[in-house]
Amino acid sequence: MADLSSGGWLRPRIVLPALAAAIVLAVLLTPVVDEDRSPQFLTTRSSTLNGAKALRELFHRLGRNTSERITPFSAPVDSNAIYFVLGTAVEMSGTEMHALLGAVRRGARAVFVPERGTVMADSIGIRVSTRIPISLYPSPDSLMGTYDPIDTLRELLGVSGARAFHRYLEASPSSDSDSAGAWPSEWTSFMDVTIVAHRVRPEIAIMPMGRGEVVAIADPNFLRNDVLKKTAGAVLAVRIIERIDPSGNLPIVFDEFHQGFGGTDSPVDVLVDALTLTRPGRAALQIVLAGLLYLLVIGVRPIAPVSRARLERRSPLEHVGALSRAYETIGASRLAVQRLVRGVRRRHPLGAMKQLDDAEYLALLRVRLPALGGDIDLLTTTLAKKPTAEEMVSAGAAIDHIERNFIT
Repeated sequence: MADLSSGGWLRPRIVLPALAAAIVLAVLLTPVVDEDRSPQFLTTRSSTLNGAKALRELFHRLGRNTSERITPFSAPVDSNAIYFVLGTAVEMSGTEMHALLGAVRRGARAVFVPERGTVMADSIGIRVSTRIPISLYPSPDSLMGTYDPIDTLRELLGVSGARAFHRYLEASPSSDSDSAGAWPSEWTSFMDVTIVAHRVRPEIAIMPMGRGEVVAIADPNFLRNDVLKKTAGAVLAVRIIERIDPSGNLPIVFDEFHQGFGGTDSPVDVLVDALTLTRPGRAALQIVLAGLLYLLVIGVRPIAPVSRARLERRSPLEHVGALSRAYETIGASRLAVQRLVRGVRRRHPLGAMKQLDDAEYLALLRVRLPALGGDIDLLTTTLAKKPTAEEMVSAGAAIDHIERNFIT
């Protein structure tokens, strides 16, 4: 069992599985939140709650030709199409608006959300009202005006429905001194909502322009993925398209450039978008951050580490040098000679029993090698007393002479 008191729980085989389990739990338990920038950020590239991918799939399944545009509007714009401009992450310029409306006059259709203070609202003369906290429902005599208790219950529970709106269309003031502008006569209401005191205001309006038409939507909430799939939002979207293109021949183009998805050549921008706007990228980023956190945890220690005792054996040469210095320090010359004789005895036992002492071994050696009698007598004499330095040198020479005779 790991010793927790000594920091054993910080070992990789314990921390890494715990870290992986924490990441899995975070992914499973984290609620799915919308990754778009605002409730009106309706991009067909997003399958999240506030995206509009379901809108494009709806038209595609109905047999309509759909595509996206990731470049700004510049003259001449194709007049044989229906343009959906639903987001203002990148604000449309006056030149772009002029090019788009020029295509509408030649026969194109355009669906807008004229946000307040934009070039779009100033160009068409109407704008979106400020957001109202209460729900506005279609008037009974207009499109989608049938009261639906299910949609009402959804709104009470905080779930958006296709028949509940929080904004409406109003006229844009002609100058800063006007508090409210006059509603342009060329605009006709496609769907009205009822506000306070039973007043009726347009929610969706259509204006003919040359050979084409412009559709203004105040609250595009019904085009969101979750509303479109679960409520009558798909019905309302199809009725708008049928109204402006009864033949069903015009291709539908979704403007993604002003949603912020214009083409880019920067690898850094592509990498940042991949790491922050996609789920695999965010997961990879979390793993990297978790790894850095783990390195920080194991790298910083509040208590100084205790060094472990290690046993190291000296090399033979270091051992000889250490013994030499030790013997020299205590003057153990006799012990040194005794160790030299023991070395010869270990290398050349001559069949002698272990019970024999060193003097008896030297006597046996004298019998075996009578020619070395002088060297053996010197060693025997040296073992019997404490030799001097000169006698130590002579004893070493005698040992060397004996070893050489054994070898030859």
